[in-house]
Parts: sequence; C-alpha cells; structure tokens
Amino acid sequence: MTNPTAPPSGNAPVAPGSPEPVEFSSRTKKVLTVVMGVVLVAVIGGVAAIIATRVLNPAPPTYAAGDCVKTGGGQFHATVEKVDCGDRGAVHEVGLYLDDPDADCPAESYSSYEQTGGKEDEFKLCLVLNASEGDCFSIPTISLGEEKKVDCGSDEANRRVTEVVDGTADKAACASDSVENARVYPAPERTVCLGPVPA
Repeated sequence: MTNPTAPPSGNAPVAPGSPEPVEFSSRTKKVLTVVMGVVLVAVIGGVAAIIATRVLNPAPPTYAAGDCVKTGGGQFHATVEKVDCGDRGAVHEVGLYLDDPDADCPAESYSSYEQTGGKEDEFKLCLVLNASEGDCFSIPTISLGEEKKVDCGSDEANRRVTEVVDGTADKAACASDSVENARVYPAPERTVCLGPVPA
C-alpha cells in the first residue's frame, strides 16, 4: 500500500504553490563561474591599484605662507621639501603659494619653485630668505634660489644679514652698506638687509 502524501522516491518534498528549483545546465554554470571570476579579479585589481597609488604616489605636501622649505637640485632638477624653520637647510620660507605655476611672483627678490606636470598638483612657491640678523649666506650673483646658509667664517660666505625689517618692503629701511643687495618682499611685507661679511 502506498502513502498518497509521500513524495516519489528520490525527490525532496515540495510545498504546494512553491516554484520548482532552478537547475542550470553545465554550460550556464561555466559561464557564471567565468563571470564571477572576472568580477572578483576586477575588484581585487581595483583595490590593489588604489593601495599602490597611495603608497607609490603619496599626495604632495601642501604649502602655506610661513612654511620653511629646503630646496635643491639646481635650476633644471629643482626639489623642495618642507622642514622645520630652525633646520640649517631651511634657507627659504614660503612667502606666497600660487595655484598657477606660470604666474609671476610680485617682486624680483623672490626665489621660486614651480611644480608642473605629472600626477601632482601644479603650483608655484614664491620664496623669501629665512634669515635672522647675523646669519651669513652664500648667494650666487646670477641665480636666485641657490642661496645657502653658511658659517660666517666660511670661504663661501659672501653676504651677512645686517637687519630683518618686518612690516616694511623698502630698501631705504637698510643701512647704506646693506641697501644694494637687500631683498624686498611685498608678501609677507619684509626687507632683508644684506651687507658684506666682516673680515
């Protein structure tokens, strides 16, 4: 005798009104496996690309007026690095940050650093001497931006800071022996008086 409610042997019971389970052909299973594999590889590749971009190309440091920087590399391979203002290599201070690397600094006294091309932001830094009274520098006669802080007794020393006048952008603020080589900056408003190194 058979039980009318028992399912036929080998099949799971199906509730009345339930949809029949979907069975995929072996070809459909292969296609789904390939698609899922491609999606998984794309997700892993995307995550790896983001990590590599952040690690290998870190965001450039942001600069603001008053930050001190160390420059190097000369005119054609210039580099700039933000450093503590008390660092011996901190020859310059950012006077102005310009979004346009082709823009002009407001006076010829500024040295400048331009960041162009590549994946980094483009900008120009207008740089003022990070100087205190009594500091000595090696200042090339031709190229701004290649100044170096040096010991006053060094053979390289060719200029000494006789005075730094904040709030004034006028060579007339300097003593007569410091006027010719003075650096006048409109922003921040400052005059760096540069005289000869005492013998």
